[in-house]
Amino acid sequence: MNGSGTAAFVSRLGFDPVLPSWALLALGLAALILLVIYARLGGKAILARLALICVLILGLSGPSQVRETRIGLKDIVLVLVDQSESMLLADRVNGTQSALAALQAKLSQVPDLEVRISQIKDGPGGTALASGLEEALASLPMDRIAGAIVLTDGRFSDGDEAARPFPIHQILIGSPNERDRRLVLRAAPRQAPIGELAKVIVRVEDTGDTAPLTVQIGDGPAETQIVPTGQDVAISIPITQRGPVPIAVETPEATGDISTANNGLAVTITGVRDRLRVLLVTGQPYAGSRAWRNLLKSDPSVDLVQFTILRPPETEDFTPTEELSLIPFPTRELFIEKIDSFDLVVFDRFSRLSVLPDDYLDSVAQWVEGGGAFLMLAGPAEALNQGVQSTPLARILPVVAKGAPLETPFRPSLSARGLTHPVSASLAAQADSWGRWLRVQPSTASGDVLLEGAGQPLLVLGQVGRGRVAAVMSDQAWLWRRGYDGGGPFDELFRRTAHWLMKESDLEADRLVLTSLPGLLQVERRTAADPGPARIRTSRQTTELMLKSDTPGIWRGQTAIAKPGLAFVQSGDKRGFIVAGIGNPEEARLLSADGQALSAPQARQGGGSVTFVGRAGTGALPAITRLGRNGSARGAEIGLRKAGASAVTATSREALLPAWVYAVILAGLALVAWWLEGRLSRVLPSQGATTRP
Repeated sequence: MNGSGTAAFVSRLGFDPVLPSWALLALGLAALILLVIYARLGGKAILARLALICVLILGLSGPSQVRETRIGLKDIVLVLVDQSESMLLADRVNGTQSALAALQAKLSQVPDLEVRISQIKDGPGGTALASGLEEALASLPMDRIAGAIVLTDGRFSDGDEAARPFPIHQILIGSPNERDRRLVLRAAPRQAPIGELAKVIVRVEDTGDTAPLTVQIGDGPAETQIVPTGQDVAISIPITQRGPVPIAVETPEATGDISTANNGLAVTITGVRDRLRVLLVTGQPYAGSRAWRNLLKSDPSVDLVQFTILRPPETEDFTPTEELSLIPFPTRELFIEKIDSFDLVVFDRFSRLSVLPDDYLDSVAQWVEGGGAFLMLAGPAEALNQGVQSTPLARILPVVAKGAPLETPFRPSLSARGLTHPVSASLAAQADSWGRWLRVQPSTASGDVLLEGAGQPLLVLGQVGRGRVAAVMSDQAWLWRRGYDGGGPFDELFRRTAHWLMKESDLEADRLVLTSLPGLLQVERRTAADPGPARIRTSRQTTELMLKSDTPGIWRGQTAIAKPGLAFVQSGDKRGFIVAGIGNPEEARLLSADGQALSAPQARQGGGSVTFVGRAGTGALPAITRLGRNGSARGAEIGLRKAGASAVTATSREALLPAWVYAVILAGLALVAWWLEGRLSRVLPSQGATTRP
């Protein structure tokens, strides 16, 4: 057919069988078997009988002449528009629209051609061409496809490896040899031991020989050096503390650089100890001592040192302190000389004794103020002013005990702060089934109360200096571990408390969380009090962002990022940085236009072309030619095949011969077979007959 809307008439042979196909087949086989038997018995009219069978089968098949009226259909050209994030990052969106408008105008002048436009989105690994093409073709008739044209930057995470019966052309929104200075992360450890140097390896890719490289570690000053391009550069990162160590690495925008989205990196290395060391100081032994010891020992990464005071203060024992153990306990070594080697110190039902002088306890307090972690498990001595609060440690405690213990059963519950704090928020669903405790020490809290009972604080967290402290104001928590009255989350709650004390980043209650979205930066501050506006600094400007709270303890805000790149954010005393304005880092990995992604499949499919039209999309488009089914375009032409599909609009059917004609033919053949049988029987002797002289 020459074009759409042109009617054509086609005649062909069709069949309308009287019997089902299987019945005709069975009838034909039976007739042939009988014919073979007839021939073996000496039958003489074999050909006549075979003709009779053929005419019978043909007549029952109902041969007819089918006449169809067909109308030619327009061919379809599929235009795929790349709307992935890489197009946005390289400022190609407006150019894509300009090129699309020019292409539509050019295609509209081609007769018998229908244009279908579809979009390609980015996936987890980058722009997915093959899946986008398959999705677009799923709703189109393949016999009408003349070709596909892709408006793109040519950066795909998957090439279209499937052999297509039509050509695929690329119109690249960009120019050849675009400059894209970029920073590539080659290697970086997720964790590193405290006291060692971690190595972050990066590479600057650029057309120049050298480029500046700026490195900032945490809140420290930024340092800039000149590094060779195209070579791995190792950056030494000192790990001096436990927890996350943020590192920002950046190379400035170069002349002609198409984007700054891939000029910076934000890396975080978590400082860890090979083994966590915990010092547990236990007063007079009681039923809960083993529960706390087992909790701390259950973590295979914990080295536990336990110091148990066996002599209660009310005991009149005049045995000299130095004779209370077979080996003198190294108290000075633990509390003065090697206190810095511990990650956590726990005082369980501590009573003040001469075995731990104030100098030792003051050393622990100074260690906590300098960044250590301390947990107090209150006991009866606190009510008598003979416990931890009667020592130099009192200045770091988040509570002040008052009055005698309350001896009454009560059910612990989460406070309003406990419902939002990362240490305890995940336990809220089971809170109604928690078992009861039997005693609580009344107190006034100055820190965050997560757990409360009988109207008193039970679990209180606080910060002092650079360190952290926690207090459990009851010696009945172990009842949960024993399953008393249904038990409770002893292990989970207090393990999370211990890890919060040791500054595990996932349990931070006061933290700054930055999230990069396409063209946006989202700032989230987790803190109890209003943190005020966040200050955002990029390579181009410094702005303030107001944070609003729609959930207690969480303050959020987001701002547009005009040019993606490294952003530094400060909210109160919290600082952080992130490569902002990017939703999928894979899309920012390489941003220069490239026409090689489809070269191999196009070679198989024949005739695919590549045309650069500039980032403005105003470059000249190649000529559009129509090809035969097996033809291919020449040079830079956009060749579209002539599919030649059509649709049937009317059908008529007429039997080749009327039924009575078949009946006459069958009767005639039957008479011929009878006549031949008789005549040949007289002329030819039968098998076994003898001839007389």
